[in-house]
Order: sequence, then structure tokens, then C-alpha cells
Amino acid sequence: MYTIEADGWKFIIPLAVIGLACLFLVKSFWPAGILFLLLAAATACFFRQPRIEQTFAAGEIVAPASGTVIDIREIEENDFLQERVRRVSIFMSVLDEHINYAPLDGEVAYLAHQPGKFQQAFREEASESNEAQKIGFRDGERSWMIKQIAGIVARRIVCRCRMGDRLRSGQKLGMIRFGSRVELFFPLSAVFTVRLGEKVKGGRTIMGKMQ
Repeated sequence: MYTIEADGWKFIIPLAVIGLACLFLVKSFWPAGILFLLLAAATACFFRQPRIEQTFAAGEIVAPASGTVIDIREIEENDFLQERVRRVSIFMSVLDEHINYAPLDGEVAYLAHQPGKFQQAFREEASESNEAQKIGFRDGERSWMIKQIAGIVARRIVCRCRMGDRLRSGQKLGMIRFGSRVELFFPLSAVFTVRLGEKVKGGRTIMGKMQ
């Protein structure tokens, strides 16, 4: 079951109104009316939001976005974790759901906006050069980070977290409008079971376990 994310209605309604007006008020504009209604339907698809009723065991790492795992590697993370970490990158196409989720229970302890470019999000350089939002979490002695990255089409990152917010595993924390890339940064002690090329579902797929 799906609903429409609240942020989507301000795009869907105007498109639908214009489409209906072209169809019924200006009959000679009916092709434009059909086009606008198709755009409204496509936009509704972009903003679809699944109804998730799922619980997770302690330490299970939940997919923060729906898409394809395009990279898994060790890197130095110098902003929040300040150590060598494992980074897992998920590419969200325009056909994927666009909602982002908390991967584990934790408190928001770090927020930083990264200004930048709008390159194709599946390219490796997009991780460092593109506009992004970093969200760091803590739960006791454990820390991790999620990074929302804008792309060539997705130029609007929506982060609904605030410092001190306590989020549970799989809880919605925002979205990226019309696709892009989401990355996880976890200590090397975390064990990931996903593989390159694997499709994951945000808020539902278990990607690994925090030790």
C-alpha cells in the first residue's frame, strides 16, 4: 500500500488543475491537458510513500533509501566519525521511491550542509563534489552517518531532522526530490551483507548489522 508524501501535493495539484482546465475549459488545448495529467501522474509516482509496518532486531542496519547498491568501500571520514569507515552508496533512479529513512535507532548528533555541484549521482566524484546533507547519529558508544546527495535531476534535498531528535530504525527522515544518491558511513566493525548491484527497499531491506 502506498500514500503520497505530503511534500508532493504542491507539485501534483497544479499539474492536475492545468491538465483539467486544458481538457474541459479550452477544448482546443486537449493534447496539452493530457500531457499535464500524465505529468501529474508521474509526479505522484515520484512521491509515493509505502506504508511500512515492520520492526527490526537490535543492531540491524536498515536501507536508508530504495535503489541499487553501486559502491562499497573503506574511506576516511573526517567530518563526524573522524576515523576509517565503510561507506555503502545507494543510487536512487527516477523510478525508485524517494523517501529516506533512519538506518538504526539513534539520536541526531551532527547536521551539516555541503554546498556543491549537481553532477550525475552515480559517478564516484559526486560523493565529494555534489550538494549534500550529512546527518550523524549516536546511540551510546555507537556512531554512524547518512549522507543525502543531490544529482543532475534531483536538486532539492529535504532533511526533516533536528539536532537531538531521536529516530527509530526505518523512520522517515526526509527525501531527495527526483532521485539521486544516499550513502551510509559505519565503523569497520559493522558487517554488511548487501552486494554490489543489489536492489534494496528503503525502510525495509536489512543491509547488515552493527556490532
